[in-house]
Amino acid sequence: MFGSLFGKSVLAFVYRCSGAVVTFAFGICFARMMTIEEYGTLVSLMTFGLIASTIGLAGQQLRVLREVPVFAARKDYTAIGSIVAKRVRVACLGSILATVIALLIFVAAQGRGGIFGRWEHSTSLLLILPSALIEMQSSLGRTLGSVNMALVPKDVLWRLFIILLGGALFATYGHPVQAADVLVIATGVLVLLIAMQQVHLRHLAEGHRLFTTAVMRSRESIADVLSTSAPFWVTSVATVMFGAIDIVIVSVIVGPESGGYYYAANRLALLLDFFLATFCVPAAPLIARLFDEGRRTEITRVMSGATLAAFIGVLGCVVVLALAGDIALMAFGRSFVGAHGILMVLSVGMWVSTYFGVGSIALNMTGHQRAAMNIMVITSVLGIVAMVGATWMFGIWGTAVVVAIVWVANRAWMAAHIYAAEGIDLTATTMLLAIARRATRMAA
Repeated sequence: MFGSLFGKSVLAFVYRCSGAVVTFAFGICFARMMTIEEYGTLVSLMTFGLIASTIGLAGQQLRVLREVPVFAARKDYTAIGSIVAKRVRVACLGSILATVIALLIFVAAQGRGGIFGRWEHSTSLLLILPSALIEMQSSLGRTLGSVNMALVPKDVLWRLFIILLGGALFATYGHPVQAADVLVIATGVLVLLIAMQQVHLRHLAEGHRLFTTAVMRSRESIADVLSTSAPFWVTSVATVMFGAIDIVIVSVIVGPESGGYYYAANRLALLLDFFLATFCVPAAPLIARLFDEGRRTEITRVMSGATLAAFIGVLGCVVVLALAGDIALMAFGRSFVGAHGILMVLSVGMWVSTYFGVGSIALNMTGHQRAAMNIMVITSVLGIVAMVGATWMFGIWGTAVVVAIVWVANRAWMAAHIYAAEGIDLTATTMLLAIARRATRMAA
C-alpha cells in the first residue's frame, strides 16, 4: 500500500513540477503579450472566477474525496454513482447561482472604473461553471486512483493550451492581447478538457457513466445536501478565497499595475507548497481509509515523514530564491525585479508553515470538517481584515507580511487541533524525534 502511495506521490510530484513550469510560463508569456494594466486585470479576473467557482461548488469536491474511497476500494460503482449524482447536482446549481450573483457585481460597478467596470470583463463569468465541473471530475478521478486525471488537465493542459492559443492570437494581430479575449479562450479550453476527461473517467469506472446522467438520477433534496456540506463548503471557499483574495485586494486598493507585480511574487512563492500538495493528491483518500480503520499511528508516520521531507525541500528553494529570485522575476519583465523583497517575505512564510503539515486535508478526511471550517473562517476573516488595512497603509509589503503570518497561524492551529483530538501528529516533529533516537542509538 505504501509502495503504491510513494509511486503515486512521485508521479504527482512530476505533474506538479510540470504544472509549475507551465504556470510560470503562463505568467511570463502573458506579461510580455499584454500591457501591465491588462495583465493585472487578467490575473485578477481569473482569480475572481476561481473564487466564484469554489463558492458554487458548495464543498462537493471535498465530500467526494471523503465519501467515495471506501466504495472505490470495493469497486461498488453503483454506490459511487449515487454519491456523485447528488454532488454534481448541487455543484451545477450552486455554480449557476454564483454566476448570477457575480453578474450583479458587474452591473453595480458598470461605469465606475476598475476591473469590474467594463462589460467585456464579464467574460470571466464564463469560467465559473466549467471550473466547477472539471474540479468535480478531478476529485472523482483522484478517489479512483488516477493521479493523471487529478492533476494533468487543470494543472498542466489548461494553461498550456491557453498559452498556445493566446500566442497564436498575439502573432496573428501583432498588438497586445486583451484580458477579455484570453478569458474566452480559457473557457473554451475548459469545455474541451471536460469532454476529454469524461472519456477517461468512464474507463476508470469500468464503463459506468458517473457524470452524464448524474443530475437526472439525483433524488436528495438540496436542503439536506447543503446542511451536511456546510463545513466542507466553508473550508474550501475560505481556503481558495484567502489564497487568492490578496491579489484582488492589491489590484483594487493599490491598482492593477501593483497587482501584476504582486501576482508574480505570489505565484512564485506558492510554488513552494507543491511538495506537500503533491503528496496529498494520493494521500487524501488513504487518510480517509486509514482513519475509518482506526489506524492513526500509520497516519502519523506517513504525514510526519512527508512533512519533514517537504520542510527540507522548501528550505532549499528559499535559499535559491534568496540568491537568484530576481532572475526568476526578471522572466516576467525587468520591472518585476522590484518584487524580490515581496517574494522573500512570502517564501519564508511558506517555509515556516510547511513544518506544520497540511491540516485542512487531514481534518476533512478524519471527520473533523467542522473544526477545519471554524479555523479557516477565523483565520481567513481576521487575515482579510488585516490585509485590507495593511495594504491601505503599506501597499503590497503590508499584504505580503499579513499573508505570511496567516499561512503559519492557520496550519499551526490545525495541526494542534488534530493532535489534541486524535493524537495524530501532522508536523515534522515525530519524524525528527525518530531520526534523533536512531542517531543516538547508532552513536552509542
